[in-house]
Amino acid sequence: MSTKKEMPHEKDEWKGYTLDELRYMRAYAAARIEINRDRLRTNFRNARHAGPKSIGGVVGRVLGALSYIDIAIMSFKVGSKVLKTVRRIRS
Repeated sequence: MSTKKEMPHEKDEWKGYTLDELRYMRAYAAARIEINRDRLRTNFRNARHAGPKSIGGVVGRVLGALSYIDIAIMSFKVGSKVLKTVRRIRS
C-alpha cells in the first residue's frame, strides 16, 4: 500500500495552477506565518515577564519533555566529561 500523495504537477494533463489557486496558497502561507509570529511573540512575552523565579519551571518543562533514556544518555555524557576533566586536573 503506497502512502505517497500524487501531486497535481505530476500528471500529464496538468496545465498549471490558476491565478486564484496561487493567490489562495499565498494568502494561506501568509496567514500561517502571521499566526506563528503571534504565537512566538506571546511565548516570548510570557517568558520575559516570568522573570528569574521561573527558571526552575523552565528546567522542569525541558526535563519533562525528555524521556528517561534521553536524560540517562545526557547524564552519561556530562559525567564522562567531568570525570575526564577531574583526571586531568589530578595528574
